Amino acid sequence: MDFPGRIRLTVVVAVFVVLAGCSGVPWSPTVTPSPTSGENTSALAPGLTESGVTDAWALTKAHRDHLTNTTYTKRSYRSIRADGTLLQNHSTSMKRGHGGQYLYELHIGGSERNSSRAITVFRNDSMLVQRTVYENGTVVHVGAEKAATPGKDRYGGVYSKLVASNTTVAETVERNGTRLYRVESVGEPDTSSAYANASNYEFSALISPEGFVHEYHVSYATSRDGRTVTVTVSLQFTERGQTTVHPPLWASKA
Repeated sequence: MDFPGRIRLTVVVAVFVVLAGCSGVPWSPTVTPSPTSGENTSALAPGLTESGVTDAWALTKAHRDHLTNTTYTKRSYRSIRADGTLLQNHSTSMKRGHGGQYLYELHIGGSERNSSRAITVFRNDSMLVQRTVYENGTVVHVGAEKAATPGKDRYGGVYSKLVASNTTVAETVERNGTRLYRVESVGEPDTSSAYANASNYEFSALISPEGFVHEYHVSYATSRDGRTVTVTVSLQFTERGQTTVHPPLWASKA
C-alpha cells in the first residue's frame, strides 16, 4: 500500500528522531526502603559507591552487558508541559527478541497537533512492516521500503544521564527479593552535559549491585519556542531474558 504523502512520512520519521535514545505509560514501582547505614557497601556496583556515580562509563558498560545477547522489554514515557497544559506526550514500548526481532509501539498525545497518533513497527528475519494510525482515523500499512526504524540506542541512553550531574545513593530498596540502589542527582547539571541549559533538574535511578539500570526518571525545565516548559522522561527495563516477540495480526497486510 502506498504511503499517503511525503508530508506524513516526514512526520513519522521526525517522531522517531525525537525519541531516539529515550523513548509505555508512566509507572509507580512498589519498593520497600531499607537503611544503608552500617553496611560495608563502599563498592556498591561497577562505577558506583556510597558517594554516588564515580565511573559513569564502567556503570554504563555493566548495564549494556546485561542487555547484550538477551531479550528484554523497554518502556518509556516522555512529556512536555507548559503552564500546566500537556503539550506533548510520547509513550513507547520496545520488545526485543532474539536474532534482531522486535516489536515497537509508539502512542502520541497532547494538545500539539500531530497527524500521527500511533505507530507500530515489527521486524523479524523475513519482514519489516509498519502500521500507522492517523488523527483522522486513517490506518496505513507499509513494508520495508517505507517503514521507519526506531532509534538505534538499545540501552536507554543511560550514560548521558549518569554524567549530567553529581549523584548520591539515597537509599537501598528491595524489589521482588532483589536489592537495588536508588541514585539521585545532587545540584544543577554540569555545564558540559546534555542538560547544561536546563534548570530544576532532577534525576533518579534504580541500579542493581551488578550495574544493571532497571529504570530512571528525569525532569527539568527548559525554554521552548520562547516559553518555559517542563520535560519529564521515564524509562524502565523489564522481562529481561523472558520477552517473546510475535508478528502482529496486521503484519501480512503491509
